[in-house]
Amino acid sequence: MSLTTDVFTYNRPGYYRVYYIVTKSQDVVTALETPHPVVLMFWASWNEPCKVMMRPFWDLAVAKRKEAVFLRVDVDKFRDIVEQYQVEALPTFLLIKGGVVKGRVVGAKVDELNTAIKARI
Repeated sequence: MSLTTDVFTYNRPGYYRVYYIVTKSQDVVTALETPHPVVLMFWASWNEPCKVMMRPFWDLAVAKRKEAVFLRVDVDKFRDIVEQYQVEALPTFLLIKGGVVKGRVVGAKVDELNTAIKARI
């Protein structure tokens, strides 16, 4: 199982969500209302560094699936969330605990993302 599956149910017995792709702004609110840390990946399908970071994000989500909720936010669809968190470059990763941003990694920086997540989750 995973915490992401606990928040966003998955109706396939024996399977779990590694991360959740945000489909409405309320999804982020739902995740932040849980007592668990939340990792947001702001991305765009046309952005090459975002494509590079998809696999490392997946790997981290698998490794930390019992410790945090992982979400992907498409910047082209959710401008309100992008503005709320002042995302100015892609990809941007936010680590949020108790509604407070505890860490931010900007760019395709696998090692920095690994370090930030391991240190704060």
